[in-house]
Amino acid sequence: MSGIWLGIDTTSSMGGVALLKDGVLLTESVLPVTGFHSEKILPAVERALKESGISGRDLSGIGVSLGPGSYTGLRIGLSTVIGLSVGWEVPIKGVSTLRIIAASLPEGPVLSCIRARTGEVFAGAFSSPDPLSREVIPQSLYSAEELERLVSNRSFSAAGSGRSEISCPGLKWVSPLLDYPRSSLVAACACSLADRDGFDRDIEPMYLREFNQRIRP
Repeated sequence: MSGIWLGIDTTSSMGGVALLKDGVLLTESVLPVTGFHSEKILPAVERALKESGISGRDLSGIGVSLGPGSYTGLRIGLSTVIGLSVGWEVPIKGVSTLRIIAASLPEGPVLSCIRARTGEVFAGAFSSPDPLSREVIPQSLYSAEELERLVSNRSFSAAGSGRSEISCPGLKWVSPLLDYPRSSLVAACACSLADRDGFDRDIEPMYLREFNQRIRP
């Protein structure tokens, strides 16, 4: 992992901004939503760059969490990242929020599970925490009962706000501190995915509902 990466997450109530240089964390801030992400994200980016002595044009890439998550938060995050990308002429790589949560887990196979509505979760499972790992349960919207059937007789390390909806012996829930995506992992995952797949031309939010809409940088 090389270069300087900015990671931004606005998909949850614990959004954040982080900078990584050659895989080493330079700075990371958490932006709990006592107000709105729109009021906090740009000042946090400015502080991170200033503290690290870095210009936006020095960045190798910008990573952003694509969802699933807060509809409003997603739109704010993607719009902000597109504006920064155009202004600084820096490419973007989007990462599934479920992948980002999975990357925080200690070992595989791993499952990420985000509460949607009562009795519903956004979930996906992967062969390991590596952001390049194979998807073993497709990322989708599931009823609690459906997901419990899919994971029955299997074993996964698991994290995410969906733990309140799921009860299944095969899930080894880790600390709730890992339930929300970290912006440093947004940057790390984005860098790995960009190395393998290249940067994004079109950014498509992962609502995992029926109103997906592409946004072009």
